[in-house]
Amino acid sequence: MSYEETRTYVTTTRAEYTPYELHETTGCGPQLDLDYLRTLPGMLKLAQIGLCFLCFLCVLVGGPGYFHGVGFTTFVAVFGFSITLLLLVLYLFHVVDAYEHLPIIVVEMIYCFIWTIFFFIAGSVLALASVRFTGAGFWAVAAVFAFGALMAYALDCYLKFLAWKNNETARGGGIIYSSSSNRTTV
Repeated sequence: MSYEETRTYVTTTRAEYTPYELHETTGCGPQLDLDYLRTLPGMLKLAQIGLCFLCFLCVLVGGPGYFHGVGFTTFVAVFGFSITLLLLVLYLFHVVDAYEHLPIIVVEMIYCFIWTIFFFIAGSVLALASVRFTGAGFWAVAAVFAFGALMAYALDCYLKFLAWKNNETARGGGIIYSSSSNRTTV
């Protein structure tokens, strides 16, 4: 007596759309990716670097050097230039992508907030000093650049705050989403 049973199997196929970061690397280690410069945070970093440099240059050129506000403005402009340039290099070479577990966005938000306050103080001191001292016309120009840097750092701080609230991670370059042919079926 042969016992035969008919079995029916039901399978479910599900398609998921997952965005992914496309990095075209040919070797090991960090690769230069200039796509980050086309994003708003990349443009803000370039503006911050340029405004810090121009503010430092104007402070260096114009006015008496014995005023204490000049030393503080030089500190703010030089360290703002250096730290922002370092951050730009880390984003351009995708070094921040390797450290997703670190709160890079929070650290950068705190840095931008502190430098916003520093540039407010530096710009106010330079504006007052340019009126007080004769021959300090470049300090007024440096104050304009300091307030421009203040705006750039404030906007960057706000964008980092929004990214932190949305639980985003720091990424270099632009995000490229997968096409429909690359969907995963399970």
